[in-house]
Amino acid sequence: NATGGAVNLIPKRPIVGETAGGFNVAFGNFDAVSAEGYGNVPLGDSAALRVSATRQVHDAYNRDGSDDLDRWAVRGQLLVEPSDTMSIRIAGDYTRMGGVGAGASYIGHYLGPDFIPSGLDVDEGMNTATANAYRTGVLGAPGFGFLEPMNRQQSSDYKGWGVNAEVKLKTGVGEITFIPAYRKSDSISWFYGPAFNTGLLDEQFKQFSAELRLAGSAGMVDYVLGGFYFDEDIAGVNEFNQEFVLPMQDYVGGTKSEAVFGQLTAHLTDQFRLVGGLRYTHDKKSIDGNITNFITFCGGIPPTTPPASFGVGCQIPGALPRYPNFTSPRDAYDWLLSEGWIPPIAYVDGQVQVFPITTGKGLILKSISAPSDSGTFSKLTWKAGMEFDVAPQSLLYASVETGYRAGGFQLAEGNTSYDPETITAFTIGSKNRFLNNKVQLNVEAFVWKYKKQQVTFFTVSPDGVLVNANQNVGRSDIKGFDIDLIVKPTATTTLTGKVQYLDTRYKDLFFRTAPPRDNFNCPRSVDGVLNDGVTPIIRFDCSGRPLLFSPKWTLNFGAEQVVPVDDRLDLVASVFTAWRDKQWGGFNYLDFQLIPAYWTTGANLTLRDNKGGWSVGAYVNNIENNRHISFPQASPIGFATARYTSPRTYGLRLTGDF
Repeated sequence: NATGGAVNLIPKRPIVGETAGGFNVAFGNFDAVSAEGYGNVPLGDSAALRVSATRQVHDAYNRDGSDDLDRWAVRGQLLVEPSDTMSIRIAGDYTRMGGVGAGASYIGHYLGPDFIPSGLDVDEGMNTATANAYRTGVLGAPGFGFLEPMNRQQSSDYKGWGVNAEVKLKTGVGEITFIPAYRKSDSISWFYGPAFNTGLLDEQFKQFSAELRLAGSAGMVDYVLGGFYFDEDIAGVNEFNQEFVLPMQDYVGGTKSEAVFGQLTAHLTDQFRLVGGLRYTHDKKSIDGNITNFITFCGGIPPTTPPASFGVGCQIPGALPRYPNFTSPRDAYDWLLSEGWIPPIAYVDGQVQVFPITTGKGLILKSISAPSDSGTFSKLTWKAGMEFDVAPQSLLYASVETGYRAGGFQLAEGNTSYDPETITAFTIGSKNRFLNNKVQLNVEAFVWKYKKQQVTFFTVSPDGVLVNANQNVGRSDIKGFDIDLIVKPTATTTLTGKVQYLDTRYKDLFFRTAPPRDNFNCPRSVDGVLNDGVTPIIRFDCSGRPLLFSPKWTLNFGAEQVVPVDDRLDLVASVFTAWRDKQWGGFNYLDFQLIPAYWTTGANLTLRDNKGGWSVGAYVNNIENNRHISFPQASPIGFATARYTSPRTYGLRLTGDF
C-alpha cells in the first residue's frame, strides 16, 4: 500500500507525426547481454504506432547455476488522436522469463540450540557436489534421518501478457480519463529455498481492472474524482518437499475490490494551498483449497514416542523414506506402496490416515484439511495536507494520511484468515532550488504508525503441521528523515548526496509457534499445547525489536564530470557509492539474520554525442566485489540460508537514437 503516494511506471507514448527509433545494447561479464530497442512510426495525421522490445540474459552468479537471468519482453502501443480534445491509446505486452532463477547458499544449521557454520562460500549455491555433501550430513526432522542431495535442478518459467487502454477526453468540467486493463500470467517454479528438496509453485493469475476519473478546476479549487474496480482470480498447485514432510496444496482464490475516491486542492492564495482527500474501499476475498501432508515420524507420532531417537535407528540408511516430488496425494501413496515402505492399506480420500513403515522404524501420518473461507473488508481512508510556496522555487508541505491493506484468507491450517493492516503517516518537508538552479535541496521528516501489521513467518498448525502463514502481529512505528542534495558547482560538474535516517520499532510483536519451529531469539513463555495434548505452544515476545530491512542510516553519494572533447563530443565520467547500516533480515532475530553494514560502489565512463545521437561507454558495479546478504532465512528443517547481492559486474554499453 502507498503511504505518501504511488510510484507510477508510465511507458513512453507514441508520438504522432514522428518517425524515430533507438537502441541500448550492453555486453558484460557473466556473458551478460542487455538489448533494448524501439520504433515509432506515424499512421496518417492523427495516429502513431510505437513498438519496443527488450532481451536480458546473464550466466549464473552461483556455482549451481542459480542467480542467472533469462528474460525477454515486447510491447506495442497504438495512439489515435481523433480531435484536439480526445486521445485513445491501446497497448499490449508479452513477457517471458526462464532460467534457473534466484538462488541461495547454506550459512549453517542448528543442532538443538547450537549454530554450526557450513563453511561454504557465498556463491556455492545449494545444488553442487560440495553443497550436497554438506546437506547429507545434517539430520532432518521429524524423521531424524540424514537428508539427501537435491533431487532436481531448480528452474523458473514465467509467461504473462496483458492489454490495456487509456482514453482521455477534455470537457468543460475537466479531463475524463478511463483506463481498463486485463492481464494473465502462468508461472511454474521449482525452487530450493529455504532448503526444500524441492518446492514447486504452479500458479495462474487473471486480473481485470478499470479506473475512471475526472480532473478539473472550479474557481480556486482543483479536484480529482474517480472510481476503481479490480477483479483477480488465482489457481495453483504447490508442494514444499522437506524429505520427511511432503505438503501438497491445490486451491482457487479470488479478490474483488471496488473504490471511490476524491481529492480537493484549495488555492487560498497564490502561495498557500490546502489539500484534502477521501477514499472508500470495499474488498471481497475468498479461498477454496485442499491441503494434504505426508509426515514421516521417527519411532511414532508424538506423544507416543519421543522424536529424534538414535536408539530407534532412524539415521540408518534405508530406515525411512524420503519423498520425491509429488503434487497428487494419491501419487505419493502409490509411490510409498510400490516401493514397499507401507503395507497394502487402502487409501481413503478426505480422511486422516496412519501408515506403519515396513522397516519398523516409524509411522507416516497423512493429514488433510480443506480451507474454504470468504469475507469482506471495508475502510474509509483520508488525507489532509498543506502546501506553501515560500519562494518561487521553495515549497513547504505537510500532510497526514491514512492507508489500508485488506485482510485475507490463506492455505494455512488453523490460520486461514488475517485482519486488515492500517497505517497513519505524518509528513513534513521542503523542496528547494537555489543559486539559479545550481543547488537543489529536498528535506523530509516522517512518522508512520502501523496497526495490526501483517507479517509472514513459518509456524505450526494446531496439528503440528508446518505452515507459512500471514498473521497480524500488532503495532509498529517508523520515524526518520531524508535529505537529498544536488549541487552543480560548474556547468559540467554535478555532485549528489542523500542521507536517510530510520528509527523503527515493533511496539507489539508476538509469535505463537511450537517445536521444532521455535528458534526465535526473543523472550518466550508457554501458551498452551497442540492437539496432541503434550507439545507446548510457545509465545515469543519480540516487542521493541526493529523492523526488518530497515537500516538506521543509509548514505548515497555521487559525482559526474563532463569533459568536452570538441564541439560535438563529450566525455562523461561518473562514480557513485552507497552505504547501508546493519539491518535485520528475519523475524527470528537469530545472529545470522543480522545483515552487516556495507559499502558498494560503481562507476561509468561514456563518450557521447552532445546532440543526443549516440553514446558508447563502460560501466562497473560493485567495485568492491563483495556479495552481501540480501535475504537471510531460517529454514523449517533447521538450516540457515541466505540470498546474496550480485558480484562485481562490468561491461560496455552502446546507445543510439535516430
